[in-house]
Amino acid sequence: YYTSIPGSCNFETQDKEWTTVCGLTQDSSDDFDWDISNSPATGQTGPDMDHTPGKGQHFLYVNSSGQKEGNRARIITTKFFPASLGVCRVRFWFWMFASRQTGILKVYTAEEHGMDILMWSSTRNEEKKW
Repeated sequence: YYTSIPGSCNFETQDKEWTTVCGLTQDSSDDFDWDISNSPATGQTGPDMDHTPGKGQHFLYVNSSGQKEGNRARIITTKFFPASLGVCRVRFWFWMFASRQTGILKVYTAEEHGMDILMWSSTRNEEKKW
């Protein structure tokens, strides 16, 4: 159901095409980048597949094992969402299990003058699940 909603993405794209297909872009001012995979990176803990039942296999991830505290990996939507009251929703699934290098996952909205407003954040999850 959710993959048919306008603006949704399941990352089942060719390598590096997810940014265009999903309407996302890598932030050029961050410290490292997001990528897609269908299994954990070598030597990493992570999910064996994405959260969707059936044919879904790929997910967006960052490899934080070689990063320093304070480093950021950031993606930005390339589409603007109109202002609304109680109408606009962002829905996503995440996996942040058991790594000392796991930082904080944060979701911001940028207001029209460019100020980032923190909307949601989470630290690592203590359960092996999406």
